[in-house]
Amino acid sequence: MLENLFRRFIKKDKFKYTETKIVSEMYKAVIACPQCKQKLRVPVYESKKLRITCSKCKKEFVFDSRKYGNRQRLILWGVLFACLVILVADIIVPIFIISKRQSYLLGIKGKYEHQIKDMQDKFVVTKEQLKANYDTEVRKINPVELSGKAVEHYGKIWEERKGYDNKYAITPREKSQLEMVALSKDKTKSIEDIIKRIAIKAAPRNSTISVFPSGGGYNLDINFDMSELSSGEEGARTKHNTVDSLKKDVVRLISKVTNDVYQFCQDLDLESISIGCRHYVRQYNEYKTYSGQENEILYKIRLERKNLKELKNNPFLDTYSTTKYFTVEIDSFPNITISFTQS
Repeated sequence: MLENLFRRFIKKDKFKYTETKIVSEMYKAVIACPQCKQKLRVPVYESKKLRITCSKCKKEFVFDSRKYGNRQRLILWGVLFACLVILVADIIVPIFIISKRQSYLLGIKGKYEHQIKDMQDKFVVTKEQLKANYDTEVRKINPVELSGKAVEHYGKIWEERKGYDNKYAITPREKSQLEMVALSKDKTKSIEDIIKRIAIKAAPRNSTISVFPSGGGYNLDINFDMSELSSGEEGARTKHNTVDSLKKDVVRLISKVTNDVYQFCQDLDLESISIGCRHYVRQYNEYKTYSGQENEILYKIRLERKNLKELKNNPFLDTYSTTKYFTVEIDSFPNITISFTQS
């Protein structure tokens, strides 16, 4: 009688069993209807088959608990196996990669060490060849012949410079000399004006320049301040430590001016040049009391055209041929004392 009641209960619950024996339920699972894919929650019994009717489409189908369990176990073992594979790979792959990396690096190192050694060997050979070529070329040099070629080469350059070629006008003095060349050939100005303009170009700034007619020619008088001519000169101060050094500087500068003026006034009837150098000098009376300072001429020379035997110069060596033909008219250097004071 209990069995009949259980069968009726089963029919109402829409589950049909292939066996009427009552078994215990292990767990419940959610499966899909094979026809409409409706999700159905069904009990799972060990090694049993259930006949199930879908609550939605009324489709009847058989649910095999054994196959479902085997499939679930297979999935579980598959997941465990995959996890095991990943774990093993996570341990082994880095070790494998490191070993391969070391092997690769060793291979690369050996390859490049070989290339470096080849390059070093080639460099040594090339170095020896260059040294041998250098020694050969040095042995071929004839110092006497080379010196002669150098003299000839620089002689040509010097001749071109003496011709006042524009390409050699680099320094301010050389550019001024080009202007003096143009002035000496200017036919639109008087000789007196040309001489004065050339003197302005040759002399330092703020110089006092005068041109005087004399017989068949002209006399030129120039007076300049040492402060305009020599860097380091200011007022009564000087860069020189001795009077002799100061005098040599003045003579050198006067020589340069006389050389330039005569160089470009050779055909202008310039008979003589007088050049004086002025400087502010402290004045003392007979009682050795300071009475102020005066811009007086310290040194003045006169150069007559008739006494000028040669005219040449080398501005690189600061040598001028006019120096030895000077006639000194004023020389106050023996009366000068250079003293040092703290500012």
